Amino acid sequence: MSRIRRSTLTTGRPDIDDWQLNHRHTVLTSSFHFNDRRFILREPVICSPEYRNNLWVYECPRYGLHAFSEDRQEALRQLGEEFAFLYEGLIDEPDEKLTPDAIELRDLLKADSVRVEEI
Repeated sequence: MSRIRRSTLTTGRPDIDDWQLNHRHTVLTSSFHFNDRRFILREPVICSPEYRNNLWVYECPRYGLHAFSEDRQEALRQLGEEFAFLYEGLIDEPDEKLTPDAIELRDLLKADSVRVEEI
């Protein structure tokens, strides 16, 4: 695996320092970023980047995430936003308010997440 160069983006944009590209054209990430929050994961998860039809497409099947944009950094930002939306919307919800699929996803997020940092 090779390390992707450190991003020089401003606050609120994705910092991809902890993203790794492997030989199968997948990306491993140990965190997701959105605005001033970093969601730290216990183990890296696989995301698949692809460039098609003039769009950068990132998918993270473990959480059902899908983001795309003409701009690569914007697609990464959207992926972080989707993760934040899932996490914040599910993590503290009681079972009674969730569908079985949402409970499963919430429990997966709880198991995979180590902490949320303010950055």
